[in-house]
Amino acid sequence: MRSLFAVVLFSLAALTGNAVSEPPWADSLTTGKGPGRFPLSPDVHLTYRFGWSGITAAHADVRLVNQDDTVRTVASGGTTGFARTLFRLDLDHECISHRSSMLPIHVVQDEKYANLLVHTTIQFNPEGVTSLREVTPSKDQPKPRTLEFFPVYSLETALMWLRSQPLTDGEKEVMVVYANNAAYLGTIKVAGRERIRVGDSDRNAIKVDFTFKSIDQHLQLKTYKRFKSGRGWLSDDQLRLPLRVEADIFIGYVFAELETADLGKESR
Repeated sequence: MRSLFAVVLFSLAALTGNAVSEPPWADSLTTGKGPGRFPLSPDVHLTYRFGWSGITAAHADVRLVNQDDTVRTVASGGTTGFARTLFRLDLDHECISHRSSMLPIHVVQDEKYANLLVHTTIQFNPEGVTSLREVTPSKDQPKPRTLEFFPVYSLETALMWLRSQPLTDGEKEVMVVYANNAAYLGTIKVAGRERIRVGDSDRNAIKVDFTFKSIDQHLQLKTYKRFKSGRGWLSDDQLRLPLRVEADIFIGYVFAELETADLGKESR
């Protein structure tokens, strides 16, 4: 009888534990419906300029390559011009993701500063995310971070998933995104259609507004003080390329803007 009573108590405790482990904000996620029906992006080579308050400060080269059942996204870039004399940074980034689900498999990123190297690896699986950030030189031993939640997207796979959706005016998408070495709850709302100038041409675009909140290791939401709000524009065509992104932060606003787009099979 005592053994049976213990089993019942254990079962109730397990059920209660599972119930409270799901955070309240999980009900707001829209990723449970899976990717939309908009066609996957073909292989593409993109270049972007980045800046702060209208001043160009960096450039990046982005390549997306479809590989059988996976997608490989590679980005490299760094600060340029006068900004580089103040802040030296070179970055290499790679993400491998599943084509069908658009979920990430792993991310590897290297940041090279004037006197510092930062190597970040992020592993995604159905149990959650594990990331390790290694800084050289450093006296501290790197410690892995874990997030026990699913599904979680990287920045590029979040964009892949978003562009696959209908993106009707007023549509809202909510998802968990893991970037650099931290998790965020992202809320993206389709603000409408408009014409914007990108480089020397005007483009039809889908405008989206987005906000982020930090998610700690206990799955509690925190205000992300460095980020206030943001907006982005996707080309309103069969490619839905990211044309421009702006983010209001604690020192003004930063932006990324498309410079060139070349379609075709990229070297692997």
